Amino acid sequence: MAIGKIQRAKIRDVWPNEAHDFTPWLQENIEVLAETIDLNLTAVEREQSAGSFNVDLIAESESGLVVIENQLERSNHDHLGKVLTYLAQLGATTAIWIVSDPRPEHVTAISWLNDSSPAAFYLVKLEAVRIENSPPAALFTLITGPSEESIGASETKRDMVDRYKIRKRFWEQVLAHSKTKTNLHSGISAVNGNWIGS
Repeated sequence: MAIGKIQRAKIRDVWPNEAHDFTPWLQENIEVLAETIDLNLTAVEREQSAGSFNVDLIAESESGLVVIENQLERSNHDHLGKVLTYLAQLGATTAIWIVSDPRPEHVTAISWLNDSSPAAFYLVKLEAVRIENSPPAALFTLITGPSEESIGASETKRDMVDRYKIRKRFWEQVLAHSKTKTNLHSGISAVNGNWIGS
């Protein structure tokens, strides 16, 4: 049995223009990306408004709205900023950033976002491949995404932040009531800890 050899193709030979070639292709073939990151993506739409910006693609998953930013080149700060802006502007729960060459610094940044944020972030590498003279195919590789540990860690951090807010509100109310009775605690400020002192 003859076995073919995978060959890399230049991405810009397959999709010369990101907005006019790759993004429409991805919209029609979203299942290829969805299988790679193990996420069910539906209701995919192109060029949706996010304030004065346009998101390449938005989709829906079981956990909510998904923003997808395509970058057929080396990852850069501009596109990382776009990912964060779209996520915040649309109130999305998931962000997928597709790049052809992920920089190590951006891999670290996406991993940190997964550990620190309630949102899920995926960094996916795109390559174009073929076997001998076959038509080209997209090859997606998940570089980093949310793990069970990062999901648990971000939930724990959110719980801690909520707990601190509740404690501070409690101390603010105690001190406000105390000021109506005495000036003994006038030099004390509310804190988020479980005790206060001068």
